[in-house]
Amino acid sequence: MMEYKGYAAEVEYDESVGRLHGRVVNSGSYPIAIFEATDVDELRREFHRSIDEYLVSCREDGTEPRKPFSGSFC
Repeated sequence: MMEYKGYAAEVEYDESVGRLHGRVVNSGSYPIAIFEATDVDELRREFHRSIDEYLVSCREDGTEPRKPFSGSFC
């Protein structure tokens, strides 16, 4: 699991292509960002870039970004 600005991403490794794949998992029924890389440092940068771009896009569109879920209802 990776976390950035409250958003959590699940990471999987695809050995057949030698790539790491990540997706945000705490933003609702569909991921707001998916990303991939060949190593952990690149994956972290891509995750951060994806979240930052998502937030900028929401701001530019005048829409409220999907809030990350904390996992509790309290």
